[in-house]
Amino acid sequence: MDSSLSNLTVDAQMAAKAASPDKTASHARTYSYPPRVWYFIAAFIALLSLYHFTSMFWSWMRSKNSTSSSSASRGRRSLRRIPVAVLNLIRNTIFRTTLSFGSSYKLNTTELLLSCAYIALLFTWAFVNTTNLEGVELSPQYYANRIGLIAATHKHSCFIQLNIFHRISARVLCVMLWIHGAGHVRSPCSATGRAGNLEDLQETWFRCGILAISSLTLLCILSLQPLRGRAYEAFLVAHFIFAVIFLGAGYYHAITTGTLGYYLWPSLLVWGFDRFLRLVRIFFVNGGALTLFNTKSSHSLRAKIEVISPEFLRVSLRRPDYFRWAPGQLAYLSIPSVSATPWQAHPFTIASIDGDIPRVIESESPSRDESFKESAQELVFLLRVHDGFTKRLLNAATSTNGANKTFGAYIDGPYCSPPSVRGFETVLSFCGTSCLFYTLPNVLKFLRGANMGTNLACRKVIFVWAVRYPEQIRAISDDLLQALDGISDSLIVEIRIHVTASVKDTESDIEKSQGSISTSDVKLLHAPGVQILSGRPDVAGLVKSEVAGASGSISVNVCGTAALRAASSTLDILGGGPSISLHVEAFGM
Repeated sequence: MDSSLSNLTVDAQMAAKAASPDKTASHARTYSYPPRVWYFIAAFIALLSLYHFTSMFWSWMRSKNSTSSSSASRGRRSLRRIPVAVLNLIRNTIFRTTLSFGSSYKLNTTELLLSCAYIALLFTWAFVNTTNLEGVELSPQYYANRIGLIAATHKHSCFIQLNIFHRISARVLCVMLWIHGAGHVRSPCSATGRAGNLEDLQETWFRCGILAISSLTLLCILSLQPLRGRAYEAFLVAHFIFAVIFLGAGYYHAITTGTLGYYLWPSLLVWGFDRFLRLVRIFFVNGGALTLFNTKSSHSLRAKIEVISPEFLRVSLRRPDYFRWAPGQLAYLSIPSVSATPWQAHPFTIASIDGDIPRVIESESPSRDESFKESAQELVFLLRVHDGFTKRLLNAATSTNGANKTFGAYIDGPYCSPPSVRGFETVLSFCGTSCLFYTLPNVLKFLRGANMGTNLACRKVIFVWAVRYPEQIRAISDDLLQALDGISDSLIVEIRIHVTASVKDTESDIEKSQGSISTSDVKLLHAPGVQILSGRPDVAGLVKSEVAGASGSISVNVCGTAALRAASSTLDILGGGPSISLHVEAFGM
């Protein structure tokens, strides 16, 4: 009996020694490979940063050089323009070509390639060199802990322009964690009497691991576009709850199974510090410091709600003293008396510009100048009414209790990094009904730059807005009239508003809204450079005509439906045509 026990002990020791080389190798690779993923991502971010700052410098140089040159004639056909033609061809392929996955998902070539490269990077370092000393490929001993550690070292921040990558990376993270868990599954062994993972179920760290993976899985399912779009506000609440459960359970699982907490807490610390700075900014921007010290300027923000139509709202409030923004940026708007919860905030693009538009020709009416200055102090949002917050805001604005249509509010922002449109000779902006808030500020910025003499490179601005009903024009009639009044002759401005409703619907709609047509609406119809047209705009035809007649570079900015996003496919660089830069702003992807 004793000899048999000693033999078993010797066999166990020999087995442990035999397993030792695999354990040493797998342990070393588990801790050395995740940093290499960081190096790849850091190098890619550095490369993008270099390209970004180089592009900014080139844009500044181009606008500077354009100020001293007059409008040239159309270039000649030349082989020296091949590099420019190749560059535009690459842009057309990787940025303007979109691929559809069902009816809910659309990715351009760049987003698709970056997503595939990111997935390939993670799984390559997770499964490379996973053959053990016995020749078994994809040994769980080598990849199970490694893939979990790689997943734990990635924090997927939700940046505005990278929102699609936030969801893709979260789903990749979910798959990696399931592989991490599957690599540790042990089946019951009848010979030794081991119960497999049933013994581990008694351990808290094991249960926390299951809880973390389950929470992330449910969150990924709820984030699918069909489900998220049906109940977005409910998704936000679920996102917060499941994310907290996932992070808490995952952190406990990591620190219990080993000293791996340092892979997780730095990202949580950065996130917490970011939230703290956000609260401080909200406090100061919304007059919290003024209220705290009881100064004369202390007063809360009041949001004025104007119902343009049952589908359109205009929200304006006094611009906070320390709030500055650029065209195309967004801010989080919160109206506690209307929101589902007092802390609920919704992102909306700011539809006004920072500051007023100076007049080239002095006004004969001092009262008009005062009204212009007052409007320049306003922060304006144009909202399309959907379910949820905007629907409650519409009901509150039209109710008897909300007759004054002003509500206490606070804002947080600005956020987003809109592209620069400096240095272009011609700027074309296309937008749908609910996407006006993105393109309008850029148009107002060019009008302001023309009057101030700060944007001499731009010679022509074309703004095309497709609306459903005529009364929706009221959303911008006052702003456009103020901007066009006394505009500089150095800038050609064409504003084309297309009413897309049928003639019968349009006539009946006009009859219903004749009593509510304001003086500004009538003046806008007779303003120079403004056209009110019927039917959908011919986006492709307009772009082609401008390309045929332009000599300098063209910037095309599109925000709207899929038809509007297909704004530019004309490439006539080799034949002397201008270089085209296209920016597409898509929401709800």
